[in-house]
Amino acid sequence: MWLVTLLLLYSLQEANSEDVVSTRLYFVNASLQRVTFSSSVGVSLPCPAGGAPHAILRWYLAAGDDIYDVPHIRHVHANGTLQLYPFSPSAYNSIIHDNEYFCTAENQAGKIRSPSIHIKAGEAQTN
Repeated sequence: MWLVTLLLLYSLQEANSEDVVSTRLYFVNASLQRVTFSSSVGVSLPCPAGGAPHAILRWYLAAGDDIYDVPHIRHVHANGTLQLYPFSPSAYNSIIHDNEYFCTAENQAGKIRSPSIHIKAGEAQTN
């Protein structure tokens, strides 16, 4: 009976140890600090963090404000990619097109925050 109890406790400890090892958060590219893009092309920026098991990825403005979708201007995809669509000069908004953003990854291991990334739209180049 004691042997069965000890084996059961040992197997539970091993299972918990495996869970701790396989649960993690990590940065894919923590060195990214600045992205400049053409207003005529737009940009897609994956969140530079991830996790195992799957992490929930969210984007924020540097001030900590949640990012919300602006139809045909800014969208956060389910996979954590921030997309800024091409836009005309009259649609320029410095809060969206010239600001610092960061993303977070969160799962059972906790939550990590990427460094701030300055995203800036440039003028469309004409030849």
